[in-house]
Amino acid sequence: MNVLNIKKIIIILSMVIALLLSIFTILKILEEPSIRTIDIPNIKNIEFSSTIESSAQTNLDSTNNNFDYQLIGYRSGKTDYSVILKKGNMEYVVSDGDKLEGIYELVSVNEDEVIFSNQGKIYKIKNTVGK
Repeated sequence: MNVLNIKKIIIILSMVIALLLSIFTILKILEEPSIRTIDIPNIKNIEFSSTIESSAQTNLDSTNNNFDYQLIGYRSGKTDYSVILKKGNMEYVVSDGDKLEGIYELVSVNEDEVIFSNQGKIYKIKNTVGK
């Protein structure tokens, strides 16, 4: 084989490879993406249950008898409000309608106080953030 034939073979092989790559690229461009819907449940609708409920409930009752939370941040509004509370080394973020540690429901937040309720009892925290 002479050099001219080898060059022709190499050029033809390069053109075939380039043609195949071009065809695959065009097919990928024309391919439609498959869009799947993902059903993410609302975090407020999730209920947690434990098999050791009796001892866990006793611990919750004994530690939450005194409502000594410290307010470290808040966001107030007529319909959308939330607070950041601290008790010991734990921090809690509670939004409108959520329950603090599953017990105290956040009722309202304003510039003067934060109000929680539990079984008809009202718990108030004086708002001293930024004052």
